[in-house]
Amino acid sequence: MIDVIEKRFPSSDEKHELYARIYLPEGEVKGLFHVVHGMIEHIGRYDGFMRVMAENGWICYGYDNLGHGKTAADSSELGYMGGYRYLLADVRRFTAEMKNNYGDDLPCILMGHSMGSFIARCTFTNKLWDKLIIMGTAGPNHASYFGTSLLDRLIATKGKRYISKTIEKMMFGTYNNHFDEEDAHAWLSSIKETRDLYHADRYCAFHFCVDSMNDLLQMLQICNRKAWFCREELNVPIFLLSGSEDPVGNYGKGVQEVCKKLLRYGKNAQMKLYPNCRHEVLNDTCRDEVIRDILVFAER
Repeated sequence: MIDVIEKRFPSSDEKHELYARIYLPEGEVKGLFHVVHGMIEHIGRYDGFMRVMAENGWICYGYDNLGHGKTAADSSELGYMGGYRYLLADVRRFTAEMKNNYGDDLPCILMGHSMGSFIARCTFTNKLWDKLIIMGTAGPNHASYFGTSLLDRLIATKGKRYISKTIEKMMFGTYNNHFDEEDAHAWLSSIKETRDLYHADRYCAFHFCVDSMNDLLQMLQICNRKAWFCREELNVPIFLLSGSEDPVGNYGKGVQEVCKKLLRYGKNAQMKLYPNCRHEVLNDTCRDEVIRDILVFAER
């Protein structure tokens, strides 16, 4: 029987309490497993995956990032994260708390999906975690520097919480071009029922403001610089997973580039692309295979 604990944890922004979920195994504990969710979603969407991890002996945990889910005080806060440095600090603080509560000697793994992969890549340190799983990530994007320059100007003139449909179209407008479905989020998953659940979820029905868009691009830039690939703190096993039809990872090309750079700089990296699957590999036809692969990597 899996025990699911819901709790509040103070964010590093000193304004919010993160809404967190902790999944406790019934028997012997193999280690700690931290899940960092992506943009415009929430940790509740990982319930099935986190239960499986707990059933296999892992204390699996995560929380709604700032500006997301139940961490947001109300709907007006959805889409405003307040600065990417708080996101990075929260990941470190929460794992440190979990180690303090459940055992500092346990193996500890960090996994981030999409924007969560940027957070995980930027914040990872082998002083806290023993392995890194990078899911649905992106490689270098030189246009992002034009984007941050444009966003800086918009923030200065319109304010941090301004929502720009033009920016949304520039950043994500081409994601559906690869697919036949007339669905605004066809790029997320090849399974229509999964997309329908996403559309109906009130914590997935909001827009990122320009300040949070800027946070997203800055993290993308940081984790694709040479300095990131050279970090000694990345000298741990690293597993990159992505759908072969994921536009975020440039249909596998961006993910391959990240993996090749890690290997070039002496890191212990491996990669797997799942054929015919899109951005959310935990919500696509490859789900069971992805979970098996994660368990094999975690327990190796």
